[in-house]
Amino acid sequence: MTAERMSGRKLKKRVLAVLEENTPGKAWEELQGYDLLQVINPLFTALLNPSPKVKWHGVSCFGRAVPLICREYGLERGRVVMRRFMWMLNDESGGIGWGVPEGMAEVMANQKSLAREFNSILFSFLQEAGGKDNYLEYAPLRRGAFWGTARLARVDPQLAAAAGSKIAFALENEEDIHILIGAALAAKLIGLETKEDVLRGLKTDVRRVSFYWNEKFHELDLSRIISGEFPP
Repeated sequence: MTAERMSGRKLKKRVLAVLEENTPGKAWEELQGYDLLQVINPLFTALLNPSPKVKWHGVSCFGRAVPLICREYGLERGRVVMRRFMWMLNDESGGIGWGVPEGMAEVMANQKSLAREFNSILFSFLQEAGGKDNYLEYAPLRRGAFWGTARLARVDPQLAAAAGSKIAFALENEEDIHILIGAALAAKLIGLETKEDVLRGLKTDVRRVSFYWNEKFHELDLSRIISGEFPP
């Protein structure tokens, strides 16, 4: 099938509408009919969208688009996308970097070579290491990094285990419920042993949030993860 091309503005509008109106799988059925290299820019725009469906479905479609780009155009094209993610978190970019850790992780969860090359970057977002590092001081951004670590742990627990000490630190020291849920899920997926006193505190945390996982939104609290009820 010949890839359809259209103006950047028209394609952006169409991509955002498709992400809003469909599941990620259905959205991708349409998006892969367009020029793949053209689709990437609207997907980056989707990460900044205030609609949770647009943002998260965009994340999921990154995990489909970039591996396909790597197959059709070579791994270096995928690296270009990953470097663009990293640039968006750079102060010099002038932006905030919404959705960047999530997008990076979804790509890595679906493309092993990029996962091997860029996993340490994702993990460097999690905790301040002293000196020059990539630690994300802003908690709403750090949420995405812990979600991303859990996402990578789902497909490659051994690779994600490299972040084990940072995950354990988060469970003992973070207060943001989204971060704690991401960290707890990552800990479960890599088989990280958690201190009993930490577990007791997590089990009694009744805060519930909407959490995107396996391409669906779930109402989730820490007790469901600690008890092993989630993921099903």
